[in-house]
Amino acid sequence: MSSTGALLARYGGEELVVMLPDTGAQGAMEVAQAIRRNIAQRRIAHRDSPVSDLVTVSIGAATMTPDSENRPEKLIAAADQALYAAKEGGRERICVA
Repeated sequence: MSSTGALLARYGGEELVVMLPDTGAQGAMEVAQAIRRNIAQRRIAHRDSPVSDLVTVSIGAATMTPDSENRPEKLIAAADQALYAAKEGGRERICVA
């Protein structure tokens, strides 16, 4: 896994994107696990949440090798599907497409 060119950006209201060039599914899972652990360890209060008293994170990850067949929209759609699978699986989970 290479951190060169990594990017974190807000994508929508409560969603963030972490782009990890030259990173496969295993590397993406390791980064996702580290993010989830770090947020859980901080025990940030979330008083207005009907789901949990603490801030939690659900992560959907997807990887692809860019080429003429693999458009960015396909990657975003795959990550989005994985995110919704994580949320439906009980939240505070990680799913990789």
